[in-house]
Amino acid sequence: MKHRRSIDLAPVHPARFREPSSATLETVASMREWEVLGAKCGKCGHTAWLDKASVIRRCGNQYLQNMGGKLVCRCGNRTGNSVLVGTLGRD
Repeated sequence: MKHRRSIDLAPVHPARFREPSSATLETVASMREWEVLGAKCGKCGHTAWLDKASVIRRCGNQYLQNMGGKLVCRCGNRTGNSVLVGTLGRD
């Protein structure tokens, strides 16, 4: 499945997820293999999971706390969006 801005959506949903804290300086490339990058809309609450490699190709290796302003929801909202980091299950 593809995002409308041509970023591939991850086919699986994580077992649990969190919002990265502002104290940690994680980048997209520094995320572990079992972590999934996601986004949540501040207006409608829609949650989508993204492919990390596609995000790096399109936006570069960004800090996770700065990526919220670059995300656009399917409802057209650009403000108040947050980044999520999900952990895949060990099934």
